[in-house]
Amino acid sequence: MGFHKTAGMLLLLSCCGWAGTIAVGNYSFEVPAVSGLLCAGQPGQFGCEYHPGEPGVGWTFIGSSGIASNGGIFNLGESGDGNQAPDGIQAAFLQYDTGNPLSIAGNIAETINGLDASTVYTLSFEAAQRPTTNGSDFFGGGLDFYVYWCPAGVNCGVIDFIQFDNLPAGDLTFMAEPTVSFTAGAASGSLQFEAYNPLGGDRTDFIDNVQLNGPNDGVPEPSNALMVLSGIGLIGFGLRRRLVRLICRSAM
Repeated sequence: MGFHKTAGMLLLLSCCGWAGTIAVGNYSFEVPAVSGLLCAGQPGQFGCEYHPGEPGVGWTFIGSSGIASNGGIFNLGESGDGNQAPDGIQAAFLQYDTGNPLSIAGNIAETINGLDASTVYTLSFEAAQRPTTNGSDFFGGGLDFYVYWCPAGVNCGVIDFIQFDNLPAGDLTFMAEPTVSFTAGAASGSLQFEAYNPLGGDRTDFIDNVQLNGPNDGVPEPSNALMVLSGIGLIGFGLRRRLVRLICRSAM
């Protein structure tokens, strides 16, 4: 086999083996498009869908949860609020109305596959609270939520807790929450966000841009790095050998 073919194969193998971002399906909640949908079938209330289940959604929505769009009834991306969805035009919402016996704490979950059980992964996401509105009912932010990791879908443990009940109602900007690390514990697991309402009333938070990274995101593993160097070395050696041949031929 020629030097360049061998080198190319080594480089290809090394590239394919690099550790990187673990795919989170529908990480920015752009599927389905909900801007034109009636929210819970209420006349005149557009821009959300509870419990979306269309192909490509990726997440399971339980209780008071779903997807909201900028400019919709949840006041996401309302002019002047500075709380536009940070990635795309939609975000997931967690809602819990303690005064409504039909309301169940919102929970969204997705099964993540292709993990190494002993590896530590890093989770990042952005979150914001819903703007407060006053009327016959009270709607607003101030909702807290838990983040769970469930190896193989069982034995769920809390890996993060996001608190909004201690923030001013006007603090609406999406913030990148501090990253949190956890050991996978299995080849797959369930990532979950669940509402917690210590203040009472009808409260909502938004979540967007959920990312899961491996330990060497964008950096080749040591064995792959050696393969890269080997490939480059073979290319260099092949070029040197060709140059020597040319010199020898010109001297004849």
